[in-house]
Amino acid sequence: MQKFRALGIDSDIIKMVEQLGYTEPTEIQEKTIPLIMQGKHVIAKSATGTGKTFAFLVGIMPGIKNIEKAQALILAPTRELANQIYEEAKVLSKFKPINSCVVFGGTGIEPQARALKHADIVIATPGRILDHMKRGNIKFNYLKYLILDEADRMCDMGFFEDIKKVIEQTPMDKQMILFSATTSEDIEKIERRYVPNAQKVTVNSFVDATKLLQEYYEVKSNNKISLLIHLLNKNNKKSIVFCNMRSSVDFVYHNLQENKIDSYKLHGGLEQNKRSRIIKEFLPHKNAVLVTTDVAARGIHIPGIESIYNYDLPRDDNQYIHRIGRTARAGRDGKAISFVSANEAGEFQRICKKYQFKVVLKEESNFKQIFVKKPVRGSPHRSSANDSKRIQGNQKQRNNFSRQMHSFNKHLHLERIDKASSNSSRFSKGRHVRSQSSSSNRY
Repeated sequence: MQKFRALGIDSDIIKMVEQLGYTEPTEIQEKTIPLIMQGKHVIAKSATGTGKTFAFLVGIMPGIKNIEKAQALILAPTRELANQIYEEAKVLSKFKPINSCVVFGGTGIEPQARALKHADIVIATPGRILDHMKRGNIKFNYLKYLILDEADRMCDMGFFEDIKKVIEQTPMDKQMILFSATTSEDIEKIERRYVPNAQKVTVNSFVDATKLLQEYYEVKSNNKISLLIHLLNKNNKKSIVFCNMRSSVDFVYHNLQENKIDSYKLHGGLEQNKRSRIIKEFLPHKNAVLVTTDVAARGIHIPGIESIYNYDLPRDDNQYIHRIGRTARAGRDGKAISFVSANEAGEFQRICKKYQFKVVLKEESNFKQIFVKKPVRGSPHRSSANDSKRIQGNQKQRNNFSRQMHSFNKHLHLERIDKASSNSSRFSKGRHVRSQSSSSNRY
């Protein structure tokens, strides 16, 4: 607790820290809280899970008064992250009387407009706050702080122009605080144009590499769902399964439900109220599975994740890091498992080389093949005996995959475990489900 006091945090917040059971600040908190309280512009490079939300909330608290005027605006890329920041702000408000509100799309704008009239701290997604500004629902005459949380993610999602508008339509003398997991061209543009003299802070990931085991399976796309169900039945732990497409999430979730695996699904196609409810229900579980797009890879705080499954490899290197960063936190062991099909082999090899990952090749040939009887409506997933014969008989595809993976394995630092018996094929036989179409929307 002495380390928190040394940061200059006021007594009310110290009481809160004590009651919440925190003993010492994380690296990002120790480095940024004093700078924020000194009124410095801050650009901090920090991965998800390092305690940055607490850092910027605690840092701005001494400057926030209970006057029912917006003094701090916090921008976040997703509704889920905005809502989680709001929940943390509400906890802090129990120890210092301030009003907070959160605004994002997918919910009624009028209730938000009423809440904005009394808010000292506003948490928002970029598009929705601009909407309120255009309608005249919020004035920022008293604004002291503008915080961009997950700034790189906001730029990746196409909010760069919206961010610029918010910066330029708020007071010139505001203090800017920017948190980003990666450095990008857009982040550098924001720095050069708006905060050239910002104090820069970089911290390491909260993920302990010594606690994270990375494994991968060579598997054909049509066998992924069978392998996933087999592994989840064998290792009943709290897990996240990442897919690239909403349709893939629906497909995987449907089959987990059909096979009696306790599971939830989350993607941007669901209504906000349902997404919030799903996260709330999933959080206390100790062995349930969350099937999701990359909407859950960053920002959303989900403790206790023991296994991450990359059902589909992400399209972006950084997204792979964010995904596996959901586990092996705070001194706990974690496992990241990737399903690598023929067309993903080269990309996986490149990611592993780039980050110098030590990965373990595992083989599992004796898992039960499932047959999907009820594909999700509107999904292209179908299965038939003819499909299975055609897929199994495609010797050229099988040979190409074997050659790719053989070349891949020679260049990776790995060990081979759980070897199949000599009379087992690398590709399990049985009935198959056709692989997912890539035409669906992401997130």
